Amino acid sequence: MKRLLYFLIFALFTAIVQSCSNDDLDFETAPVGSDCITIDVSSNRLLTRATVSDNSVEDSVRHLDVVIFAEDGTFKYSERISVNAPAGTVRLKAKRKNIFVEDDKYFVYVIANSTRPATDFSGLLTVTDFVKMTQVDERLHITGTTVDGAPTHFLMDGAAFMKSGSEPATPTPVVLYEGNDRENTELKVNLRRAAAKVVLRLLKGDKVTFNRNGHEGYYVRNLPYVTNVLTPIAPYSELRTPDKTTGEYFNWSDNVIEVVAYVYAHSWDGKSFYEKGTSLIVNIPVTYDGVEYENSYYQIAMSKDSKFERNHYYAVTGTINAPGAEEESVPVEIENLEYSVRDWDVVNVDVNGENSPKFLTVNRDTMKMYNVSVDSVTLQFSSSSKITVTAVEPYFIDKFGQKVNYQGGGIYSTTDGGVSGNIKVVSPIPTNNTIRYFKLTVINEDGLEETVVVEQYPLIYVTNQQGWYSYRDDFKTLTGEVTTYENKGAGQYVSVGLPGTTWNNTYSYSNNSYDRAVYDRSFWHSKFVSYYDEETGKSTTSFYEWDINGTAARNAGRCESNTNARMYHIRVTATSDEYKVGRPRMDENGYTDFGADNAELVSPSFMIASRLGAIYSSYGNLSSVKDSDDYNGNSIPDRLEIFREHCLNYVEVYKDENGNKVVLDDWRVPTRAELDIIIDLQGGPNANADAIDYLLNGYYYMSANGPSYNRQGNNNNTNTSAIRCVRDAYEK
Repeated sequence: MKRLLYFLIFALFTAIVQSCSNDDLDFETAPVGSDCITIDVSSNRLLTRATVSDNSVEDSVRHLDVVIFAEDGTFKYSERISVNAPAGTVRLKAKRKNIFVEDDKYFVYVIANSTRPATDFSGLLTVTDFVKMTQVDERLHITGTTVDGAPTHFLMDGAAFMKSGSEPATPTPVVLYEGNDRENTELKVNLRRAAAKVVLRLLKGDKVTFNRNGHEGYYVRNLPYVTNVLTPIAPYSELRTPDKTTGEYFNWSDNVIEVVAYVYAHSWDGKSFYEKGTSLIVNIPVTYDGVEYENSYYQIAMSKDSKFERNHYYAVTGTINAPGAEEESVPVEIENLEYSVRDWDVVNVDVNGENSPKFLTVNRDTMKMYNVSVDSVTLQFSSSSKITVTAVEPYFIDKFGQKVNYQGGGIYSTTDGGVSGNIKVVSPIPTNNTIRYFKLTVINEDGLEETVVVEQYPLIYVTNQQGWYSYRDDFKTLTGEVTTYENKGAGQYVSVGLPGTTWNNTYSYSNNSYDRAVYDRSFWHSKFVSYYDEETGKSTTSFYEWDINGTAARNAGRCESNTNARMYHIRVTATSDEYKVGRPRMDENGYTDFGADNAELVSPSFMIASRLGAIYSSYGNLSSVKDSDDYNGNSIPDRLEIFREHCLNYVEVYKDENGNKVVLDDWRVPTRAELDIIIDLQGGPNANADAIDYLLNGYYYMSANGPSYNRQGNNNNTNTSAIRCVRDAYEK
């Protein structure tokens, strides 16, 4: 009996010694060979600008919930760990071999500071339930204050990964038990806050003074106060307007008033700002023109882009130079606000012996220079020490969509040498009709750094977009649907020509491709980019058709190889002696008007169709129709009529940066002045222009006002005009 008792005591003692208990051992290293799971919790991504020792709540961790799911999404394990530090290593109590299957993979999620009870996590059944889990913080905007009901810490989340590797872009399962009981599994997690931080700085104008009379304060209208516990695919948003917060939570000085508020992810894009938009309503009593205003309410939209994202830092700056409203229900909107947004991320800030913060702020993280070489007013900075500004990484995007390093000089930036003021940016105006991009790195003597991305625009500038496929919207199937590269079905048209040698207001359509029986009977064929070279920006274009049973599109033959299938977008910002900037007038039929005054107009923003829209003037009976023919006797040249119809029906499709299809179906014949602009920008056949490729090689091109001579032509066709369709392209 004693032997049995000794054996049980020994077994219990051994179990205690070999356990992975984390009691009183938080943020320490688990013993080697203890078969534990450790997680290195990183908070260096949680600190932010001007964080000082008494504001540590922004990166503080009070407790962690570790939640583990099998690779198929079923719940496996959870544990709450109490901690009291911003970073370190924790370890789970459970032994690996007792819970996890050898060599199986698991998703490991870490949640910090959740206000939900630990049983909510241990009671989960699937990862789907976890994704739907939310947290409610009705006084989120004043987190860390002593106000009753305000959160004491910030909700954070992250997905753990192997400590020996780098963090993947999306949560990735890891092996937790490889079969060796004498090892530990070492993981790492980077925690990110569920909230966003908004800092509003109100500057005193020269016509007012700020007065503290006990009425000052603010409240957040439409505060997003509910969030998903785990980083969601789409932001969760419910809104409320909390009670007014008193002025003791302002950072108040004679010249600047600062308000800090926290919000959860939310978007009100396309929705009513009054009903869904988040704004700060502030009461800043002022004296104006000798009169004291006891109440002076202002309204400030807290995000320029109508949204907040998790773990982002939003800065808003405005100037008060007139009294606001006496009633909070009708606040005065502050105009000319300046916004910037960045990740709420890495800046480690020390505190000197006098407990004053080291800081660096720049009022913008992006700026644009329009046809100027010097800008001394846009960028403003404030710093705890002197700064150094360096211009780096200048480049432009060439006519093939390739990034090219700018080799010229003359780009630099200076200040007056103080710790606040303006940053002067100097850069010669681009002469190659492209946008120049470069960065300014701003570093102060305390080691803090900011980056500003600069875009510099010349008077006329060109961007480009890779095409995908083309068609005409008068190409119909037997059932009346429009033929496109993606539509499948019998009897679809892919090419068009003229039925005879004169224009009789009809077309001859075909569902055969260029390299078959219709070689001579079609002047235009639907095409697509069958290969794109990422390194050169060049394309292979091919004709397309459908197989004999009409169920699948196929490549019916190569059209061009090593060609440029890019559309060019030209912006013209000022009138010259040769043209006037203005949107060309359209007639009642949707064609470019042929009036003489319209011929001088250049759209301030227009696109040129790519090689996918090229017409073959020698085929489809088109060469028989001369520029001067008027077979219909309607005083409109037949060739112009044909080209007007072609542009009206032409469609070109591309994929945007997210892979979504974009359909452009509003093309037209260009004006004479627009043709001249294209010719000037492309240069001659041997010119190596940066911005735009050699597009027009015929000697004559059709404008809405008749044939226009191309002084850069080289294809020996002097009898008839070619066409290149354009479209007005205004950003919506």
